Amino acid sequence: MEKGKVDFYVETGHYRLKEGDAVFIPPGMLHNAVRCEGDRKLIKYSAIVFSTEPMERCFPSASSPYFEGLGLHRPECIYTAMSGENKNKKLLSVIREILRYRKKDVTSCELTIQGLLFVCWQELYNLHLSKINSATGDNALSKDLLRSMDYMQMHYAEPLSLKQLSEISGYSESYYCHSFHDYTGATPFEYLNRIRIVKSCELLSTTDKKITDIASLVGFNNISYFNRTFTKVMGATPSAYRRTK
Repeated sequence: MEKGKVDFYVETGHYRLKEGDAVFIPPGMLHNAVRCEGDRKLIKYSAIVFSTEPMERCFPSASSPYFEGLGLHRPECIYTAMSGENKNKKLLSVIREILRYRKKDVTSCELTIQGLLFVCWQELYNLHLSKINSATGDNALSKDLLRSMDYMQMHYAEPLSLKQLSEISGYSESYYCHSFHDYTGATPFEYLNRIRIVKSCELLSTTDKKITDIASLVGFNNISYFNRTFTKVMGATPSAYRRTK
């Protein structure tokens, strides 16, 4: 977070970030930033998006413990590095150093950035990822559940049933619900609704469509339910959210 403050939503979590703070979001997790209600000050934040594959290839035999947390899809995998906490000093310093290279020719600093990412990941592992219990991080289970999650991403606007989603993963409905909650910290339909809400945010921000039309386009057939769900997930009504954009 470079200027101002925002309310950051990641899956079921809500985090208020101020200047100097950072948040780590594992791959595939729904997230969105919203201007704090009533705050009209300038906000500016940057994202560092990268793949861990180059790091894993460098140390194929020893890298597993460092990255197994990414095979999970649970809220505790998120890490907020608050600038007021001394333990985050080195991690935030490395992040700021990486951001200094964003406008430079990548060929002149690619190896430097990769080196800084290694340092960043080591700090993140020491501070947080090493403490996560990965007992439910079974790769086969993850892949099965991800099939249904990918299907939700592609077909969120359609009516989807529990039977349909569980069959995509190859599980019974009860086992699917239990495994899905262990993996994501949410029920399948809580997760689906969050996808729909994130999609509605895009439409609220980029179009002049009526809110009732947006609700229908993203898969809600009841405007009251859409408004309640939106407010629960985003911390603001659809109308208030649109006014901040």
